[in-house]
Amino acid sequence: MDTQLSYRIEETLDGFLAYQLQNPSCYAYGATEEEAREALSELARESLGLYAYDEWN
Repeated sequence: MDTQLSYRIEETLDGFLAYQLQNPSCYAYGATEEEAREALSELARESLGLYAYDEWN
């Protein structure tokens, strides 16, 4: 999943919120922009396992 092209980061009162543009329900928080980006990237990688193609066969 290419989260690098399809995410946005916004500053909040508590830090930063990173979310996928195509799936806003996939989001992560961080104290810095980098932490939020890394957390979102990790979440996206974990989510791929839920939708692995071999589970559909």
